[in-house]
Amino acid sequence: MSTMMKLNGAMVDIEDPCALYIALQQVRLRLISGESVEETEVRSPVTQRRLRLAAGNLAALDKELQRLRAECLARQTGRRQRYAARTRII
Repeated sequence: MSTMMKLNGAMVDIEDPCALYIALQQVRLRLISGESVEETEVRSPVTQRRLRLAAGNLAALDKELQRLRAECLARQTGRRQRYAARTRII
């Protein structure tokens, strides 16, 4: 059974690693480009401040993207992304 979730304005099946990888890549690009930055001003009779806020953890997002990429590749090719090569000297 597929579980749908609205992510970045599109409905994505969160059980499909390839679809989720593509959607999260778009979210990452929005974070990097600064589209999700909120700007606000705080005014008082004496001072005026402008604040720029952005919510997001790029390191955690990158880690999740790597995991999803490996799962997507394994699903498409039937092999893991990395595997250890074994040699035996007789």
